[in-house]
Amino acid sequence: MNSMTKYQVRLTRLVYLAILIAVRLVVGRFAFGTSYLQLSATFLISALIGYWYGPFYAGIAGAISDVLSASLFPNGPFNPAFTVVAILSGILYGWLLDHRTMPVIKKWRVLALALLVNLGINLVLNTLLLYWMYQTPFWPLLMTRLPKELIMIPIYFFGIYYILQISDRLHLTDRLS
Repeated sequence: MNSMTKYQVRLTRLVYLAILIAVRLVVGRFAFGTSYLQLSATFLISALIGYWYGPFYAGIAGAISDVLSASLFPNGPFNPAFTVVAILSGILYGWLLDHRTMPVIKKWRVLALALLVNLGINLVLNTLLLYWMYQTPFWPLLMTRLPKELIMIPIYFFGIYYILQISDRLHLTDRLS
């Protein structure tokens, strides 16, 4: 029988969250592309954080990941607006994937997340921030980034859906509780 106190359970969950943030940073190092077009698998870790921890902690994890990544592995000038976008992205992951509100993984929620993150956050907000930072023309930049984001929608959908399925089959959510 497990005799952990509530404090120990919370501390264990925070340690797991810190490990996931570290894994997200490592996975982010394997991103490739330019500062305008980057491809990375960090969305899978963000999905797991959102699924296991909900919107509040996923937003915090997004902020911590962004600040640590910008500090440890700078890729251009730091802009706190990207940290706000990372928080918003984390909140979206947690809001749409939280296992407490979605005990059964629903495809429409994963698809909604893929659409919102790729078209709303990655395409529109990040392009707008790049436009402000580098004073590049907005519409050509948006059109340059659009094909990548359209291609990423099914990749996000299938990647997130299957990693959550695997998480459920391995009962990882139960182990974190």
